[in-house]
Amino acid sequence: MTSRGGWATTAERGSMLALRAMRACYRLLGRRVSIALLMPIATYFFLTSARSRRASRDYLETLWATPEGRRALGRRPRAWHVLRHHFEFSIHLLDRMVIWQGDSHHLEIEHEGSEHMFRLARERRGAILLGAHLGSFDLLRLISAQNGLTVNVLMFTAHAEVINRFFAKLNPQSRVHVIAFDPNSVASIFEIKACLDRGELVGILADRLWQRQKGRTVVAPFFGRPALLPLGPFLLQTLLGCPMLLSLCVRTGPDRYRAIARPFAEAGVVPRAERVKRAQELAQAYAKLLEEYCLRTPYQWFNFFDFWEGEEPVRP
Repeated sequence: MTSRGGWATTAERGSMLALRAMRACYRLLGRRVSIALLMPIATYFFLTSARSRRASRDYLETLWATPEGRRALGRRPRAWHVLRHHFEFSIHLLDRMVIWQGDSHHLEIEHEGSEHMFRLARERRGAILLGAHLGSFDLLRLISAQNGLTVNVLMFTAHAEVINRFFAKLNPQSRVHVIAFDPNSVASIFEIKACLDRGELVGILADRLWQRQKGRTVVAPFFGRPALLPLGPFLLQTLLGCPMLLSLCVRTGPDRYRAIARPFAEAGVVPRAERVKRAQELAQAYAKLLEEYCLRTPYQWFNFFDFWEGEEPVRP
């Protein structure tokens, strides 16, 4: 049996091969032809990763078990729909690479609520951008470059060090700074506070547990099933008292994305005795919002692991 760490290493190597193939194809043939040729890559991951197939089917079946999910999917999930889910992830990887290397002039961005983020940046009020592995959080790099924003992203880099290095080399001048997260150190918290004090934005993806620790998780209903979410991002907001926005970027067409910014938590420090309760409430509200946007774009949920069992995530 492959250990979690060994599986992650194998998956990362597979993803690196796919990324290098995508980059070569993109350089030679352009984006539209590259997208057409992504199906073999998606099929490779579909055929070789039983774990990602199971996770995709479980997610789609969970959606199908709800009335709203049936309307979003249209028909009961079959193998083709699981392959489609993997294909959508391949498009995400290609566009992530394109965005990182700064060759994204062909991408059209529609904005839904981005004025909230722009206003905070103008007023130099630091804020947390609460994201998820839903759509492309990397589009923040493009938005920050186009609008002169300084964005810092908290990232647990241990499980994707090679891939993160690959993307960083594509554009060393990116206006997005990565804050390396170490769950056993408070250094990243001080770095986050410094960024917020300078009036910068800090992006945090709050839908995954990287290293479960007692007292640092919260159970939230997600499509009718209990899911474990990290409590840390929400405790951070109650501690630092900064405004928090839900921030997502979802694909709405072949060359079109929608950037979503939605006020989530107001500024204000929460008294110590009330922080855990408030953080739990925020986590549950976050899960509810994720349901809403999963129903809008059901195939852009890129958590290819047993989300409801709180498994350590890996790439497909």
